[in-house]
Amino acid sequence: MKKQILLATAALALSGAAAAQTYGVISVGSSKHDIDCAGAATCDESGNAFKLLGGYKFSPNFAIEGGYMSYGKSKAADPGISLDLTVDGFGIGGAFHQDFATNWNFVARLGLAQMKTKARATLGASSGSDSDSSAQLYGGLGVGYKLTKQLSVGAAWDFSRAEFAGEKADVNAYSLGLTFDF
Repeated sequence: MKKQILLATAALALSGAAAAQTYGVISVGSSKHDIDCAGAATCDESGNAFKLLGGYKFSPNFAIEGGYMSYGKSKAADPGISLDLTVDGFGIGGAFHQDFATNWNFVARLGLAQMKTKARATLGASSGSDSDSSAQLYGGLGVGYKLTKQLSVGAAWDFSRAEFAGEKADVNAYSLGLTFDF
C-alpha cells in the first residue's frame, strides 16, 4: 500500500512538473493618467507605456509572475510653468490563463507593485524634481492569439494607482505585445 501511495505521489509530482511552463511578456502602448488638471492652461494625460514580465505557470491556468511596468508620463502647464508626472513600478502577482477558442486565450492579472511617481516642475529657467513611492494593487486583462506553440500576440489593459504628496490618481496602460513560452 505504501508503495502505491509513493508511486501515485511521484506520478502527480511529475505531471505537475510537465504542466509547469515559464514565459515572458513584452508589450508597448499608450497610457492615461487620471490627474486633476483643474486650472491648468494645458493638460496632457496620455503618454507611452510598456511592460516586461516573466512568469511561471504551475498549472495550465494559474501562474505567478513579476516584472516592470511603465505607465508613462502626463503633463500640466500654464505659461511659464509646467509639471511632468512619470509613473512606473515593479510588481509580483498571480495570473489566470484560460483558452477560450482554438489559438485564442484570455489572461487576468492581480498583484502588488511598488509604484514610483516622479514629479518634475519647471518654472522659467529653473527646474526641480521629487519622487514618491507606495505599494499599490495592480491588475490587468488581456486577450491573445497563439501564432506558434511558443509565440503569442496580444492586447492588454493594465491598471494601478499613483500617489504623490498624498494625492492619488488612477493610471492605465493599453498595449500590444508578445508572449514567449519557454
